[in-house]
Amino acid sequence: MFDHGTDYPLAVTSQDDDGIKAGISWCFGHMNDGDHVTVWTSLKSNLRHNQLLEWLVTRYSKVDHVTARGGAYMQRPGPVLMAWANPNDIAEFIEHNSRNIRALCVISWDMVKLIPWVSVARPELLGDASTWTIPTPKLDPVVIEEMEYLTNTINHNNTIAVGYDKDCVVSVLLGLHDAGYELNGPLLAAWAIANGWAGKNPAKLEEYVKKINQGTRPRIQRDLSPEYVEQLKSRSTLRGEDSDLE
Repeated sequence: MFDHGTDYPLAVTSQDDDGIKAGISWCFGHMNDGDHVTVWTSLKSNLRHNQLLEWLVTRYSKVDHVTARGGAYMQRPGPVLMAWANPNDIAEFIEHNSRNIRALCVISWDMVKLIPWVSVARPELLGDASTWTIPTPKLDPVVIEEMEYLTNTINHNNTIAVGYDKDCVVSVLLGLHDAGYELNGPLLAAWAIANGWAGKNPAKLEEYVKKINQGTRPRIQRDLSPEYVEQLKSRSTLRGEDSDLE
């Protein structure tokens, strides 16, 4: 059975040296007997960008280094320090290693891409926490309900690029769009990652949202019925009335 979400601690840290030191300390603090800390970078050469991480990987026998280019498979279970990762990197890493991850800390780089994941996943904030004070939009409760439905409906071992799972995802997105709900691609992808979507599916979800917002209707075998779209519209109206009574 597919297990939604994560059951291990999450953290994010600023990219300055104090933040990286805090991330390293956090990872070592979450080690169990026999664990290794895994340092992830996109490329092997990325280690040269920071002396602290290069020193950590080359000097400590209980630290392993993996790269996205090499497949990013953990050699041993333990905490993970993902250096300069974006949400899609996180999703693909989790797909390969979910059973071995003891805890996961991300060193920030592109804040615009990472803030939606931070706002949804709510990791522990390390280093310069003021980095994350920028307000982010929230998903409408009806959108969240439909995302929860999708999470429980699709087969997460499959791609949502084709077939039944594509039809499920795109039909719901089109239904929400037709009912007048705002679709925020990065925020929806971040929600998906925080709720157990892995591999390339969150990125594909964001791609569908971008196309729909641009006026394109991705081709599928079935659409939601007009009656269901009307139900989505009425759910928004009912929520508005309930909030007026509070």
